[in-house]
Amino acid sequence: MRMMRLMVLAGVVAVMCGVGGCASTVEEKKLITSGVVNLGSASDFPAGTANTKLMNMYGIVVVNASGDPAVVRPKCTHKGCGTIAKWEEDHNEFVCPADKSRFDLVGRVTKEPATRPLPAIRATRQADGTLTVDLTKLYAQ
Repeated sequence: MRMMRLMVLAGVVAVMCGVGGCASTVEEKKLITSGVVNLGSASDFPAGTANTKLMNMYGIVVVNASGDPAVVRPKCTHKGCGTIAKWEEDHNEFVCPADKSRFDLVGRVTKEPATRPLPAIRATRQADGTLTVDLTKLYAQ
């Protein structure tokens, strides 16, 4: 009887999950992908760094290779892959977990199969020392 209950439960889970896999019961938060966003003080983004604090809300990483902050959208560019490349601080690069493409701090391809850079746009320095970015322009790329 216990085995039968287990099989019924497994069947219910299989029906609920469907062929494509289980959908999360927690509603996924939508990214904000348009409008001008204040990134914060330029001093928060020193040269040679990548700051991922805005990834969950806007899907962006603020990078600064040599004193000129920019924003990278780390969505892999390999043939519609679309997987979000993860920032690997130890190696100072973005790595796509799906196809292993690698991108440098500013989004240039360093290891194929991707051949196009990650979408990126320069941050605009405001008079008060803060940085802004127009997400509408970035997400249009």
